[in-house]
Amino acid sequence: MDLPVLLITNGVLLPEARLKVPIRTKTNLAMLDRFVLNKVGSAKTLILVAYRIEEEKKTFETGTIALIEQVVCWSYNSHVQYTLHLLGVSRARIESFALPIASVKQLYTVPGDLNDEIKVEFLRNLKDFLTYLTFESIESAITLKKLLEEKNFDALADFSVAQLREVSFSTMLDYLATLDTSRRVLLANEWIKECIKSQSDPNEQLKRDHHKELVKLGTLIPANDLAKLRDKAQNVVRKYGSRVKSGNSVEALEGKLRDAQLPDGIRDRVWEEYDRLKGMNNQQSEYNVLLNYLDLVAALPWGKSTPDHIDISKARQVLDVTHDGMDKVKKRVLEFLAVRKLTDHATGPILCFSGPPGIGKTSIAKAIAKSLGRKFERMSLGGIRDESDIRGHRRTYVAAMSGRIIQALKHAGTNNPVILLDEVDKLYAGVSGSPSAALLEVLDPEQNNSFVDHYLNLPFDLSNVIFIATANDLSQVEAPLLDRMEVIEMSGYSHREKLHIAQNHLLPRQLDKNGICPDHLIVNPDAILHMIESYTMEAGVRQLERQLGAVCRHGALKLAEALNTDIAADVIPELHLPIVIDRTAVEHILGIAKFERLNLVKKLGRFKPGMVFGLSVSVLGGKVMPIEATTNPGKGKVQTTGKLGDVLKESIEVAKTWIRANSGRLSCSSLTDIDAHVHIPEGAVKKDGPSAGCAIVSALYSLAANRCVRSDTAVTGEISLTGHVLPVGGIKEKVLGAHRAGIRRVILPESNRADASELDDTIKAEMQIIFVETIDELLNVIMEKESGIKVLSKL
Repeated sequence: MDLPVLLITNGVLLPEARLKVPIRTKTNLAMLDRFVLNKVGSAKTLILVAYRIEEEKKTFETGTIALIEQVVCWSYNSHVQYTLHLLGVSRARIESFALPIASVKQLYTVPGDLNDEIKVEFLRNLKDFLTYLTFESIESAITLKKLLEEKNFDALADFSVAQLREVSFSTMLDYLATLDTSRRVLLANEWIKECIKSQSDPNEQLKRDHHKELVKLGTLIPANDLAKLRDKAQNVVRKYGSRVKSGNSVEALEGKLRDAQLPDGIRDRVWEEYDRLKGMNNQQSEYNVLLNYLDLVAALPWGKSTPDHIDISKARQVLDVTHDGMDKVKKRVLEFLAVRKLTDHATGPILCFSGPPGIGKTSIAKAIAKSLGRKFERMSLGGIRDESDIRGHRRTYVAAMSGRIIQALKHAGTNNPVILLDEVDKLYAGVSGSPSAALLEVLDPEQNNSFVDHYLNLPFDLSNVIFIATANDLSQVEAPLLDRMEVIEMSGYSHREKLHIAQNHLLPRQLDKNGICPDHLIVNPDAILHMIESYTMEAGVRQLERQLGAVCRHGALKLAEALNTDIAADVIPELHLPIVIDRTAVEHILGIAKFERLNLVKKLGRFKPGMVFGLSVSVLGGKVMPIEATTNPGKGKVQTTGKLGDVLKESIEVAKTWIRANSGRLSCSSLTDIDAHVHIPEGAVKKDGPSAGCAIVSALYSLAANRCVRSDTAVTGEISLTGHVLPVGGIKEKVLGAHRAGIRRVILPESNRADASELDDTIKAEMQIIFVETIDELLNVIMEKESGIKVLSKL
């Protein structure tokens, strides 16, 4: 008999059974198109279902003659999918196999010797199996019941085995090739008994359910991936098996709640919710919501805390090892720890470290947690616009969850961790409320002992938590929130401090990260200074660490090329060690210098009347701000460019008015018959604030008197109409910015003398700092002694 061949790699069709086969391969699609879809007449088609064993790369010698009952077709866009509904007719031996047609011989079963005891047991097991099958497939249960009435053991064995999903593909093929009816009944009876037993064993039931799902997936996965699928199935069974052994999830939850050390005020409320959960059907929509809620309650550290082990000497050592300089910050941190040590119930202040990026604000907070021996949790608040991120969502919402405070406590596992509120200046109020307002309760020691998260809806005591905040720009922090924190200003580093940090911290870390022995790569201090001056322009050290990382990667490449494949070699004959990095090597590795000292000044060329160096400060630290002014014939108007803010424009008006009022005494022009134009370069950057007043009045006086300002001097300070120089902020950052730019002479308001005293001794030794109280004193020290245009002195 010659029949069209349908070749499959998983799933076995037995006589009397039905099977749905999706058509995917080109061979099967060609057979379907030739013998089924284009067949003339309405008679149903007989085909041979052949079985491909991928492991052995051959076709099994026994197949199944099947009747195509239905062809199902569906299409999506340009894709067409066919599925054949097959009914098994009989077994067949493949005599010659040549796709798409094979020559087969129909096989007939042999009755065999089947005793009455086995028959009775088999029928009894099938009746029990019928109960299980009723829940799986009504149609299959009806067919099995009909076969039981007929007591056709040959058909009963094949049909019942076809309903089992736990039998492997290879075992099913061996069963298909078995012609002895008694042997097949014995096999079917054993498998049916195992299936019935698994229904009473919850572990086996769960394994069977997962195996069933994996069998379904097997029809969608190529046969060569089935081995991987079996491994995954075993892992799933192990995972879920262990869960079943631990007991029912609700019963396990009860044990967790008993161990949660719930406070007296909320214990009754939680157990009421638990009793309500026990009375629910697990199919109710609220069941999982309430279960997840109680899981969170049980997981929170209501009564778990970490004992403090405060050793001031150890804390001082930790801070000195991890951070260079910052004496004022370290002193305040040690004072904070000392108070915690002497007072058991001290709530203490909320510390807020403010300063430019990359100067060690986060690492200071980690050092505090390490000194206390507490868990450390970091909450990044940058860009948050929703109050629910802090206080959580109410449980009535879909996919509701607790806020970040409660999540941090759950993750820490203790009720007294150190929580870092990172970037509090980047919180924004949106349509969903103000996160800053939500933090007010969290950071208030008088209120946070009963913090209520919207999702938890239970008071949680946060008084034992140490909150530490960080910010780059305090002007962006809302006033009520800022009032609850003690601000500790952290300034940028000088070149010497950066060099020390690079040698002691950054370079060893990069060598370790890139797998280089410290003896194999040496970076000269001169090379590090060159990187600081020519390849970075920052208050912190993040960019510097990136440049050091690039140098280390260059060394790693050389070492790897010399070692070739023997990375464990003790001797590297083709490479001279150590690799020494000097200024020339830095330029070769990092390329052309990105920054030049006083780059803007060089672009301005010679100093002319109307040019002066001001000082500004931003979230990135302090820097030199060149100011240009020039005159044109006119009527005393002042034009401004450079994206100046309103306060800065008002400072220009104050300076112009003061010069006009004192022009006679100063023997200079009153600027009434000419127009002035004030410009500050870097026009894309917005500039504002009163601290440029001294620089602007110096520039306008330079124009009015036709005298040059000293090109080695930078100035900052606010001015008044009466000629006084008023204090400004950011003194340390501004002086460091001037120092980084190569300027060694700065003029500051007399009222800022105390701020200047906080500068490091090395900076003060290199800088000439002049303090002035009035504009007259300012003009006396900032102007060149001789009139005329002076050439920019080399710094």
